[in-house]
Amino acid sequence: MIMTSMRVFPGLFVGRREVIQAVEVAQEQAEPAGSVFICGACEEIVLTGCDTDELRDVVVKCRCGEFNQL
Repeated sequence: MIMTSMRVFPGLFVGRREVIQAVEVAQEQAEPAGSVFICGACEEIVLTGCDTDELRDVVVKCRCGEFNQL
């Protein structure tokens, strides 16, 4: 499993990017060989199984309220 920490930034700079809401994901639900993205603020898993190319124009809002991007 590859864990990648996302970068936190202020919500004012979302712009035209698509915002997706993170849902709770248990560590056991993540694929062993897949990618796991964690919130830069609280370090909880916010996204699993996506390719980094798919996340270029996406902002992930964590359950803690922070906005994350690659």
